[in-house]
Amino acid sequence: MADYIGYGGQRMELVAHWRLSKQALIDIVFFCGVPIVLAMLSVILGPYAAMMGGAGATLYVLSLAIVPWCLTGLATQLVSKAAGRRLPLWLVAAIGAIVSGPFVSLYVFFVNSIASDVWPAMNALLPATFSAGHIKSAALSERRAIVLWIAFVVIFHETLGWTRFAAPTRETGREDRFQLSGAEWTAEDDVLLRFLIGSGKPPRVIALEMKRTVGGIRARTAKLGLRNNRLGNTSAD
Repeated sequence: MADYIGYGGQRMELVAHWRLSKQALIDIVFFCGVPIVLAMLSVILGPYAAMMGGAGATLYVLSLAIVPWCLTGLATQLVSKAAGRRLPLWLVAAIGAIVSGPFVSLYVFFVNSIASDVWPAMNALLPATFSAGHIKSAALSERRAIVLWIAFVVIFHETLGWTRFAAPTRETGREDRFQLSGAEWTAEDDVLLRFLIGSGKPPRVIALEMKRTVGGIRARTAKLGLRNNRLGNTSAD
């Protein structure tokens, strides 16, 4: 039995490692893949390539895509940690985008200043600083950026199970972080449950070993039809 439990622990460690790896992969896709794709679309559809050439346009648009995206991510992470469970994910994303706005605007101003010196034709696209046209354009860009940020954060969370900005779960130890009492039962969990029942252990001990509640063990035992079978009666504590 000890060997089997050890094997089950190794399987749980592998599951935990896979989930961490999956989250890291989603991080890379979100913070690198998404802004790069949006930047390439801007290069293809925008007027920058005609003025800067392909390489220049790519460098310019990437600099305006990746860094602001990551700045917004940092601000949203801080908001998420401060808000805890009090705010929904979409609102956390919105506040993060708004908080990062001044820093992103300052960075964009810096990049545009350099770009207009290197490519003077850029001045035709950029309205005069602090003019009505500049303020209107900046407000419109900020509004679009906030909506886009919220959409991507929510979509990644809902479709891929991304937890970067999601409300933190209750604190748990390292060994049971991925086996909470309300977690879904896997085929491996069922096999281990059958084995522990067969060993004659009471529900309270089984719950402790599987890091679940006694009620959860009883409910799963009844669902699997093990309560009165030859593996033993689990109704006694």
